[in-house]
Amino acid sequence: MEPEIVIIREAQNGSEPAWRRLFELHFDAVYRFCLALTAGRRELAEETAQQAFIAAAQRIGRYRPQQGAFRAWLLGIARNRYLSFEAKERRRRQHEALRDNHAPTDNHEPDPMVHEALARLPVEYRRALEDKYLWRLTMKEMAESDGMSIEAIESLLRRARDRFAQVYEQMQDER
Repeated sequence: MEPEIVIIREAQNGSEPAWRRLFELHFDAVYRFCLALTAGRRELAEETAQQAFIAAAQRIGRYRPQQGAFRAWLLGIARNRYLSFEAKERRRRQHEALRDNHAPTDNHEPDPMVHEALARLPVEYRRALEDKYLWRLTMKEMAESDGMSIEAIESLLRRARDRFAQVYEQMQDER
């Protein structure tokens, strides 16, 4: 059997048979890891493992052997896919809870202009602001969920807050 690094290089050069060989070598281990992550939920484990391999196939060119074993790289991708799924599920559950309990938690009504201003923002800005301030996700959770660095999330939030302030001020001027 040829050393794994040769197979990896071939896969990085676009060889589909090499990629299939990597899949065969590592899928069972990645699936077992996902099964442990998901507390035995087989369907979710299988979906997570498949998503990890799809992401790995798209990013194979970024893998650097000197940074660690290929399997460890795959397991990291699988873990991030699972954390992303969990963050989305947490947001969905929180959203449902808020919708079910639509009464405000304090004694004053939310400013309708805030909702309108949010609705006028580009989707990525609105989502970042909602994740941070409505769903109260941490920067780390947001970064893992979106597959971005914490620094990128901070920058996105800065731009989103600036744009929100502009839109909100413009709406106040219109009234």
